[in-house]
Amino acid sequence: MDSVSWQQPPREVLGQVVPIQQFVARTDRVAAALHYAVAFPGGCVLALHVAIRRGSLDGSAWQSLTGNDFGYLSGLEASGGGLKFGVRFPDGSKATTVEHAFPGWAHPADRPESPMLVEAGGESSSGDQYYDSHQRLWLWPLPPPVDFEFVAEWPDLGIDLTSATLDGNAIVRAADHAVPLWG
Repeated sequence: MDSVSWQQPPREVLGQVVPIQQFVARTDRVAAALHYAVAFPGGCVLALHVAIRRGSLDGSAWQSLTGNDFGYLSGLEASGGGLKFGVRFPDGSKATTVEHAFPGWAHPADRPESPMLVEAGGESSSGDQYYDSHQRLWLWPLPPPVDFEFVAEWPDLGIDLTSATLDGNAIVRAADHAVPLWG
């Protein structure tokens, strides 16, 4: 395993997709869903889709929730009532987007305690009806080959702590099918 495997997905590996398609939270104005995972030998990307009905809040409220003008939900580390994600494993270990050992960039040799859940990019758009955000979270290392929980909370938009059960075994099996880009 390379020295930066905890920071981000490997760039030279084609990961294996695992469909998830589960709502984590859904209200009359907000929907947050796990779309799929991409499994790699050292971890997995969890792909999220978050949508907010445009009439639910104005542009300045959206900017204060996301921390930017573009709508990408970069406020994952927001304290208080902001959007938060995490994972909980049966052995009691957990990781969140709020409390990880290395906020921002760290030296690759400074290996943190596992597990870690960090932002791995995203994009967003808005239209007449919705603010949409597609986000990726990097979970390092691979989850154990058992069911585990993905949790979300967004008190500012009325979402209390909620969870979805994910199949860790399917993700681990899929990681065996990830292949290097170059032979």
